Amino acid sequence: MTKKETVLTVGDSIQGPTGFANDLAGVSWCLAKDYDVHILGLQTIQDQVVEIDIEGERRKVFQHANYPRANQRFDFGIRSLPILLDKINPDILLTVNDIQMINHVPQTMCPPGINLNVIDLPAKTFKGEYALVEEMKGQLTKFKEKFPRETKWIAYCPQDGDPPMPNWAGIYRMADQVVGMAKYGQWVFKNWYNMDVPFIWHGVNTKLFYPRNKPKELQDRFVIGNFNRNQPRKQPVRCMEAFAKFAKDKPDVLLHMQMDWNDEFGWPLEYFANHFGIMQKLIRPRPVGMPREEVAKTYSMWDANCNPTAGEGFGLTHIEGFSCGLPSVATDYTTSKELIDEGSLGPRGLLVPAKELYWQTLNVAAVRRALIDINALADSFNRYYYDRDLLKQHSKNSREWATKNVSWKVIQKYWIDLVGNTIAGNSQDSSNGMK
Repeated sequence: MTKKETVLTVGDSIQGPTGFANDLAGVSWCLAKDYDVHILGLQTIQDQVVEIDIEGERRKVFQHANYPRANQRFDFGIRSLPILLDKINPDILLTVNDIQMINHVPQTMCPPGINLNVIDLPAKTFKGEYALVEEMKGQLTKFKEKFPRETKWIAYCPQDGDPPMPNWAGIYRMADQVVGMAKYGQWVFKNWYNMDVPFIWHGVNTKLFYPRNKPKELQDRFVIGNFNRNQPRKQPVRCMEAFAKFAKDKPDVLLHMQMDWNDEFGWPLEYFANHFGIMQKLIRPRPVGMPREEVAKTYSMWDANCNPTAGEGFGLTHIEGFSCGLPSVATDYTTSKELIDEGSLGPRGLLVPAKELYWQTLNVAAVRRALIDINALADSFNRYYYDRDLLKQHSKNSREWATKNVSWKVIQKYWIDLVGNTIAGNSQDSSNGMK
């Protein structure tokens, strides 16, 4: 019997409540069809065989514990990854995370004694940034040829705003294959780094996330939901303010903010609920980290899904909602347009313009973010509230589009092909992956 080639995937533990965790579980499930899949789960504390059940098919993977340094709260595999690479010797290393969480990978994969922090570029004048980028590309290509690696690295990375940081180019160039998470990400790589890369969307388990009837107690209510983390990029307070404007003369409307109302990285949402006078119109959140079946049922409590994001690398809650027959109302920035408006079976929601763009600090994944127009967001809620035929059509479009485009059964072909081509040494560009 021929031994299967091995893939080591790295990211949030697949039982976790994050978007990266759910995507890593799906990608690992896809690859387990043809490959021996190991996972370094960054929050995992015990080695274990895990059965991932997606689309009614169970596939086994092995998830390894992460062993951070003592007293280190946030660890991205800096200590555990070298150990696993030596132990497993995988054909492919596939990272699923933001660039800041994988910036240690190039050094990890280099021969001992090589210091990548020392940049040795020729002492000459470059005619502009493009020439400098091309020189760096050439130098890193020579480096990889001089020190060939048994394990090839695929970096699956989001771009949730532009322009990205210039110094990240060197990290991306050290990967054997970079994959964007959306068309928008593909555009960022090409426009800002002159990198021609494929993209593969996230997937959704369409047999778990499907249209259900609303709970009896909510059938006479119009419910807007927001399923995100309470953090600055997700802008939950703007959702609450827009809802307050929309709801002031409507006794039958409710808002469900499904997130931690006291997240240490976000806002005290109960304070803002009282400030906007909507406390009596809020559905209390269910526990964070609930089982995926309960997540799917939560979407079916709502009439529309709101994502007032300042920028998305993909937008998993869009496609989970779509699969449940739930259209999205979201900021017209980064990935929302391709998921909500483009292609057949659209629209699948309403795009809301940004009031302004703002520059964020340089230590985050993008330096420019969007602030959704609160009045326009309230108007979009009104549009669905008063035009139920439009809401019904967008709901129908959403479910049909999700099953045809982002079911994991559809997505798995792209991953199996891309990994196979990377092992064979065939670099993939924008003509590969999804269209």
